[in-house]
Amino acid sequence: MDYSRLREIVRGQGDGSPRELTYVPAGGEGSGVDPARVAAALGGRSIDTAAGPCLVVDRRYEADRWHGDVQVGDCVIEDAAPLGLLDRLLPPPPPGPPDPSRVVFVDLETTGLSGGAGTVAFLVGCGFFDLGAFQVRQFLLTGFAAERALLAAVADFVGPATLIVTYNGKTFDLPVMETRWLFHRMETPFAAKRHFDMLHPARRLWRDRRVDDSSCSLGALERRLVGFQRTGDVPGFEIPSRYFQFLRTGDARLLEDVLEHNRLDLVSLAAVVARGLRLVEGGPAACRDARETLALGKLLEHAGRPERAGDCYRHAAARGGADVAAEALGRLARALRRARRFDEAAAVWSEVLRVKGRAPWLDAARREALEALAIHHEHRARDLAAARSFATEAMDAMGTGLSPRWEAAVRHRLERLDRKLARVHEEGGPGAAPLLTDPKAGGSQA
Repeated sequence: MDYSRLREIVRGQGDGSPRELTYVPAGGEGSGVDPARVAAALGGRSIDTAAGPCLVVDRRYEADRWHGDVQVGDCVIEDAAPLGLLDRLLPPPPPGPPDPSRVVFVDLETTGLSGGAGTVAFLVGCGFFDLGAFQVRQFLLTGFAAERALLAAVADFVGPATLIVTYNGKTFDLPVMETRWLFHRMETPFAAKRHFDMLHPARRLWRDRRVDDSSCSLGALERRLVGFQRTGDVPGFEIPSRYFQFLRTGDARLLEDVLEHNRLDLVSLAAVVARGLRLVEGGPAACRDARETLALGKLLEHAGRPERAGDCYRHAAARGGADVAAEALGRLARALRRARRFDEAAAVWSEVLRVKGRAPWLDAARREALEALAIHHEHRARDLAAARSFATEAMDAMGTGLSPRWEAAVRHRLERLDRKLARVHEEGGPGAAPLLTDPKAGGSQA
C-alpha cells in the first residue's frame, strides 16, 4: 500500500482542514454492543484510555503448561540477539540486559483479509513472557465507534516494547494497524519499533517443494514442529462473519472461539520462534533430520555465516538421502569456491560424483560437478588430461532439455582443451615446459 498518499489524505486538503476518515459501516452497527455485558460473558474488563474505555480480556499460560510437545516456559526468548540470524535485516537489540517481557507477540483478527482501507482489526492479541509464563492481553472492539479507544489502548500497551514479533506481520498485521491509526490521525507506535516477522525465516527453514506436507502456515507448523493439534477451532474464513453477527445480535458467545483461536495463534507463534532460535543457536545437533539441517545451512549462509553453514552442509550430506546429499555438497562446494578455497571445493565436487541414485535433480548436480572439476583442473590444477576427461564426461551426461548456452560452453571448453593438448604434444619433450594457458581463451573460476 502507498502510505505516502494515505498520509496526504489524512493530513487534509489545501485548506489545511483535516478529513475525518473513521470507518463506520452502514446498518447501525457503529454504536456496538454494551461493553459491560460482553466483558461479563467473555471474562474481560474495561480499561480507561485517553480516547475512552476499551474492553480487554487477559489470559495466562503458566510455564509448566504443555502446548503440544513443548512447555510454555521453554519458549521464552531470553535473548533476542540471535534473531538477527533468522532475519539479517533486523536491527540489533538496544544496549542493556535482555528483558523477555518487552518482546511482544502480536496477532490480529480483522473484518476482512483484503488489507484495504475498510479493513478493521476488531481483535488485537498481544502476548509476552512474564516469569516464564505467557501472558496474553486481547483488545476487543465492541463497536466501530470505540475504535479510537482500542487503538489508544494498544498504543499504550506496546509503547515499552523493544521488539514486535508477528507471523506475516510485515505484509498484513502492521500495515492494517498503521492504516487505522492514520485514519484516526493518531501516531502509530510501531513506526520506531524493531519488528521480527517469523514467516520468512519459516519458509527458509521448513518449506521444501519436494515434500508433500511443507505448508508454512502457522497452523501447519504448529502441527509439524510443536505437535499441537487443535480441536473445535473456528476456521479463519468464518471469523469476520462471526464478528458481524455478534454486532447484529449482541451475543458475545459467538466470539469465545474467536478469542481462543487468537490466543492459540499467539502461543504457537512463540513456540515456532523458539524453535527457530534453538536451530540457529544449536546448529546441526538441534535439527530433527537432514532436510532441516540443509535448510539451516542455507539460512546461515544467507545470514553471512559461511563456516557455520558449511558445518550444516557436511552434516546434512552425511545424514540425508541422495537428494539432500547432492544439494548440500553442491552448496558447500560453491561456498568454498567463493572463499577461493579451490582445492577443497574440487574435493567436494568429487564427492558429488560419488552420490548414488538416478533422478533429474541428481543428473543436474553431477553435470555441475563435472563442469566445475573440468574448470578446476584446467585453470587451477593445470592437469589438461584430467580437465578433458571431466569435460568429455560432462558432454556425455548432457541429456535433453539443457540450456544451449551451457552446451555451447562445454563444446567450447573441449575444443580449447584439444588445442592446448595438441600444442603441448608438439612442443613437449624432455624438460620442455608445456603451454597450459591460452591467452585468448575464456573460462570461469572453478
